[in-house]
Amino acid sequence: MLSAAEGKCALDSFPVGGTNVKQEFSSMKPFSMRPLLTVLSVLVVSLVGCGVPEEESRDSSSAESQALAGPYDAWIARHGLTNAQYQTEFNTWVGQGYRLSYVSGYEEGGSARYAAIWEQTSGPAWRAFHGLTSAQYQTTVVNQNAQGYRPVVVNGYSVGGVAYFAVIFHVDSGAAWVARHDLSASQYQTEFNTWAGQGYRLVHVSGYTSGGAERYAAIWEQTSGPAWRAYHGLTAAQYQSTFNTNATQGYQLAKVSSYNVGGTDRYAAIFQVSSGIPTAARHGLSAAAYQQAVTDLKNQGYRPVLVAAHNNGSQPEFALIWQNLTFSAADLQHIDDTVQQAMASTNTVGLSLAITRHGRLVFAKGYGLADRTSNTPVNTSHRFRVASVSKPMTSIGIMRLIESGQIRLTDRVFGRGGLLGETFGAQGTYADSRVLNITVQHLLEHTAGAWDNDGADGTGDPMFMNTGMTHAQLIQWVLQNVPLEFAPGTTYQYSNFGYSVLGRIIERVTGMTYDAYMRANVFTPSGATSFAVGGDTLSARLPNEPVYYQLGTGAFSPYGMPVRRMDAHGGWVATPIDLLRVAVRADGFSTVSDLLSASSLTTMTTRTTALDTLGNSVNYAKGWSVNSLPNWWHGGYIPGTRALLVRTDDRYGPSRSEEFTWSVMTNSNNSSGSGTPDINLDSLMWNVVNGVGAWPAHDLF
Repeated sequence: MLSAAEGKCALDSFPVGGTNVKQEFSSMKPFSMRPLLTVLSVLVVSLVGCGVPEEESRDSSSAESQALAGPYDAWIARHGLTNAQYQTEFNTWVGQGYRLSYVSGYEEGGSARYAAIWEQTSGPAWRAFHGLTSAQYQTTVVNQNAQGYRPVVVNGYSVGGVAYFAVIFHVDSGAAWVARHDLSASQYQTEFNTWAGQGYRLVHVSGYTSGGAERYAAIWEQTSGPAWRAYHGLTAAQYQSTFNTNATQGYQLAKVSSYNVGGTDRYAAIFQVSSGIPTAARHGLSAAAYQQAVTDLKNQGYRPVLVAAHNNGSQPEFALIWQNLTFSAADLQHIDDTVQQAMASTNTVGLSLAITRHGRLVFAKGYGLADRTSNTPVNTSHRFRVASVSKPMTSIGIMRLIESGQIRLTDRVFGRGGLLGETFGAQGTYADSRVLNITVQHLLEHTAGAWDNDGADGTGDPMFMNTGMTHAQLIQWVLQNVPLEFAPGTTYQYSNFGYSVLGRIIERVTGMTYDAYMRANVFTPSGATSFAVGGDTLSARLPNEPVYYQLGTGAFSPYGMPVRRMDAHGGWVATPIDLLRVAVRADGFSTVSDLLSASSLTTMTTRTTALDTLGNSVNYAKGWSVNSLPNWWHGGYIPGTRALLVRTDDRYGPSRSEEFTWSVMTNSNNSSGSGTPDINLDSLMWNVVNGVGAWPAHDLF
């Protein structure tokens, strides 16, 4: 959120008046006629909860444009639209019962572009126009007024030095109003003083340029409402300062217009006494940053109120206002405070989390930095190494093979007659003949009898040894050089190597690479698109992947591990949201159709009967830790990363009958010599979830 802006040309609030005055319009210069947007007057019934899927723009001229579905009353936010594309979008969404609630024109590459917001809500009859010259705007206002319509949104924008206007009209409410445009800064100040002095409220203002000169269009109403303040001609720094000042004084941003005068970005804004509704504002955003802000705010339950766009002389910039009608301000503050305090106390660089309730994504947000060098903040599109949270993904993949009849839990793995046969060396060369008794179930439950990460047998974790070897070379080396400690199936010892072998089983049985199989059979059916096996080095970092850090004395490099070779046990990179897309399709609840049958889910989450090396029972099943509630979870850790995936039983939330899943990931952890503990992701997320007083019913997937 904009932190809250006192700048020059401050316009003070005035008391509300009560006398009617005639409607007036400023003088306007004539320009040549251009084709107008088809005018549609519609009455729309609100259709609560109707979502609209994401839709990518059609061509490179609107590459950043995207439609996003919002919570409750559906909404659509689009930008980067040419005149023709805007007309098409207008016709499409109005034809589906949406209302145009805001539009902003701007210049890009010498042509007009449009950013707009549509909502599927009820309201008064309305009409919209764009591409109007000053003279056409004057004529349109007069004509629409004669038909009982009045302007509620006017946006001035410049293309090739010529001013144009986009405007939305509503059926006249009966309140006295005044619309003015083509005003210089001093004329605008005079008009402001005149109408505010007569008890009018400024309800809309748009800054723009005409022939390079600063101009304003504005609308005043003679209506009651909360106390308000208005400013214009603010630089970006003044706007930020004014925002901050008003926030501390209990005022909330209600309207903002961005424009560029002589190479300097300027802002005009209206503030009102806060309504208490959580509001987020941004400014100075590139097209890509605006798209990401739209995505991030949507994932926190916000919906768009306003978009303002202008060209800064070289590229478009955007400002926005969004409101959150789904969470209380207290609940949002609780989430932020809980996360930020935990991060601060553990020196966590960046963190991203996502939460579902009843199978619906209800909240996701990034915190901290994805890259300390570039000061890039974490957003919900960043995908992190998930380390051993890869194991439940592999387990789901294996269970899919079992359901299809391609393998069984009891199938032997190595040697003649086994799933892998003698692919990794003749069975007579194995260091321990008991290897021939290892089954798929033993690998899933970490009960193969060896190849663990505890080092008790004097051998390290095989997956972090011989780092130059391929999968095949490493497996053959282990089989021929590392004997078992225990008979297969008798003792639990956590084994990364065992899950790597499961990945090779998938490849042998299906004829596909492990990652291709997982995408085709687990991730794509779940709608998850961000999953990829990570790279070993910083230069192999994936798009939208953060930089990893291990902090403190004796820190290990996050880029000194064979991550690519760790694929099936610890190599996946994904967003928290996509991890939950998979989790809700393997959670055993009917809210979302599962990828696995109920019996397969029961098998997958039934804990092993084997005891650990101390003779104690364990809570590990097949790719998941479980308890008797039952809750399921898995954590992940490698230098530079912590990750956690949790699926709860339906006994939580304010009603004590709600099931959740959540995922959380970091791009840093602390060395053993740092003196600072790592962030406790499990404690953090329980504190976050248990502290929310009311969860929304929306689905942000």
